[in-house]
Amino acid sequence: MKRFVLTLSAVIFLATPSTARTKNSDDKCSGLNEKVVVLVNQYKELRERRRQLPPCTFDEDLSADGGKLSRVLSSLGSELGHSPYTKQNIVGCLGAPDAVKSHRQMGRLLDIYNRELKKSGRKVEASSRREYLIYFWRGWHDFLFFISEGGVIVDHGWWFAYE
Repeated sequence: MKRFVLTLSAVIFLATPSTARTKNSDDKCSGLNEKVVVLVNQYKELRERRRQLPPCTFDEDLSADGGKLSRVLSSLGSELGHSPYTKQNIVGCLGAPDAVKSHRQMGRLLDIYNRELKKSGRKVEASSRREYLIYFWRGWHDFLFFISEGGVIVDHGWWFAYE
């Protein structure tokens, strides 16, 4: 019961928007609302936990579909995956990406992303100046990417292996 109450409290807290700002002026995430700061801290904890995990060890929070890491990454993409956020904001808050790729390097991986853009009626733009900041959920199997153009985040997306 105690676990249920704590989980419910966390869900309510994360679902409630806040305009409160971080208190630490040295914080690289200053200016973000408390909800995003909580997500950033959860991501950092989960990322570190994943790095400490022995190879081939399953952790439901880290690897399961709908697990905590996938939910946190999805929320971070929704919150930070657009302007006015910048590459500097993303890297400053989330840490260095697991990989950085050019538009050419991401070419074959963008088919699903571009198809989803077309379905939603959005224009598919190809820009050689784009840089993709990749944050792994399950390694190269499934990951979130932020698209930076001239240092400004213009969009975000997911690549899934769909296996």
